[in-house]
Order: sequence, then structure tokens, then C-alpha cells
Amino acid sequence: MCNKFAQSSRWSKANSFRFAKSINEAPDRYNVSFTEGALIILKPGIDYTVEDAMFWLVPSWSSSLKNAFEFTTFNAKSETIFELKSFRESILHSRCIIPCDAIYESKGPSGNKQPYAIRMKDDEPFGMAGIYSRWKDPQTQESLQTFSIITTPANELFALYHDKKRMPVLLPPESYEAWLDEKINTKESISRFFQTFPSEKMRAYPVSKQIHSRNNRLQGERCLEDISSLEKSESLF
Repeated sequence: MCNKFAQSSRWSKANSFRFAKSINEAPDRYNVSFTEGALIILKPGIDYTVEDAMFWLVPSWSSSLKNAFEFTTFNAKSETIFELKSFRESILHSRCIIPCDAIYESKGPSGNKQPYAIRMKDDEPFGMAGIYSRWKDPQTQESLQTFSIITTPANELFALYHDKKRMPVLLPPESYEAWLDEKINTKESISRFFQTFPSEKMRAYPVSKQIHSRNNRLQGERCLEDISSLEKSESLF
């Protein structure tokens, strides 16, 4: 499962995302985890929009957030997404892209896992395929935009760092607009996007364990710092 990623403001200036509505002050979020906020790109009508959303899909029919949190919906498996009640409406009609700098995965013994940042070799931002749902609280009538990241079997690189051999569906830039096209609304046409991204286009390196800290969780650009270079420099003294 993908439950932690980095989303800096760099994506809003990247050529691959120029089709989306311009965001002048996109926030930097270098350590996003489930139930937290991130920006998503969607096309609910004629225009593309960018919205803040919670990283945990809450289906429109949920009676409460407490009820929604009883089900693990921050990730949606591509193999079952069309069958499960929580996802099947969104995958047909409410798809989104989650801009991303890096995905964090960890390996090692329980309680002492080493996190790694997995990103493009050129460090450019990329888009994860997702689905969204706008939920309205039946008690307060307040609305909440929410999303889930779609996953697929891991490529060779991700398989080294993910116990269950899974990874997000990473969309090539030339597919961004098609993925959001509401006219593409059948299982057959949507499933063609569920490809495993080539591992040779990506890289992985260790980052600070403080990313997972409960009491002093790391934020900011240091989250993406390659600690292997720091360890090498420290070993010289």
C-alpha cells in the first residue's frame, strides 16, 4: 500500500502539468500521510480544477467519518476497483491525478525500518492515478473532498521496498488528460491505464527515519534528503 508521499509546489510549474488550472501558491507538503491533505487535479466538467482533498476516500453514502475509517480506502487495488462498493462509482466517473515528487516506502525489521524515497531519475514531479469522492456530512451538511491512490503490482524497484509488492499506478504525462476525460467511462477503456511503470525510469535512496517519527515528525525539504551521502561524508572523519 502507498501511505506516504511528498508533494512540493514544483509540480505546478512543471511542463507536464500545464494543462491544469494554474496554482500560484501551491503548498509544499513533503510528508503527506493518510487522513492528511494534498492537492488533486480533476475535471468535473469542462475545466480542469485543482482542489485540496483528504488522503482517505470517503464514499458519498458513508453515514459518518467514523464509519468510513472502519474501511481502508486510502488505496484502491486496480484488480478489484470496479467491483468494490467503495470505489466502483468513482473509478467510472470521478478520477483524479495526485501530483507527487516522491513516494516513501520502508524495509527492514519491525520497529527499525529504513524509509526510502522512490522518485523519477530526473527528480521531476509525476502524477499518480487516483479517484475522488466529495462527501457531505449528514449532520452538519459540510462537504469534504477525499481521494484514494490506485495501486498495481510492483515493478522491480518497488518490489525491493514493499512487502506486498505493490506500487501506485503512475501515469505517463501523455496520458494525464485522457485519464481525466469523463467520456472514458467503461471498465475496458479505463483498465488500459493500469500499467506497471518501468523501474528503469526511477531511483530509490534512503531518507531520514524521522519521517515516521510520532513525536518529532520531519517536515520540509529535508524529507527528500539522501542520507547515504551524509553517512559517507561523516565516515570520513
